Amino acid sequence: MIFKYDADTRDENLKDSGYVGYGCRKGIRDPDFWSNDFPVWAICGPYYRVQLRPDDVVFFVPKKNSIRKAGLKDYICAGILVVDYKITDSKKVMANNGLTDGYRQSYETDLKRHLKEDKSNRTKRIRPENFIVGDQTMSKWLGKNRRYLRSLLKDLGLHKTAKQLSQRRISYLNEEETKKLYVSLTAEK
Repeated sequence: MIFKYDADTRDENLKDSGYVGYGCRKGIRDPDFWSNDFPVWAICGPYYRVQLRPDDVVFFVPKKNSIRKAGLKDYICAGILVVDYKITDSKKVMANNGLTDGYRQSYETDLKRHLKEDKSNRTKRIRPENFIVGDQTMSKWLGKNRRYLRSLLKDLGLHKTAKQLSQRRISYLNEEETKKLYVSLTAEK
């Protein structure tokens, strides 16, 4: 799955901006590869997170506006999260001692902000569910790089996905396509 996020273009690693919107200040970085011993994807993309299973792969791609502000000429993959497991609801997240205290406090605050601003009852219901914990050895944050995703996808024969990069939603990759892209992005250059 390819998921677009708002990158902090002042950060050379293009970490998530932590922008909550609707007048809220800063929230957690989501995805977050830095606050715990393992990467997590916690609040954003609730409709995407609900579909994920162990060993699924999420390729995090900065949104078009972030790409421009970062001085890049096209989309890149800034991070890869390989799903280890899900924590089913926010109460279990708050009780999980594998997460740092600071992270759990920020998560709780940010989740409340999002829930307050969510317009749909369905979104309010599913946002606190499906907290994704990434495999710490298989997941990688690539940060700002010059490995342009559209060219890479074309080289891998994934022309349909390359064409869809400019669209808001991108069709899911199948298992073989995911593996090809993962191997290509994580190969040493």
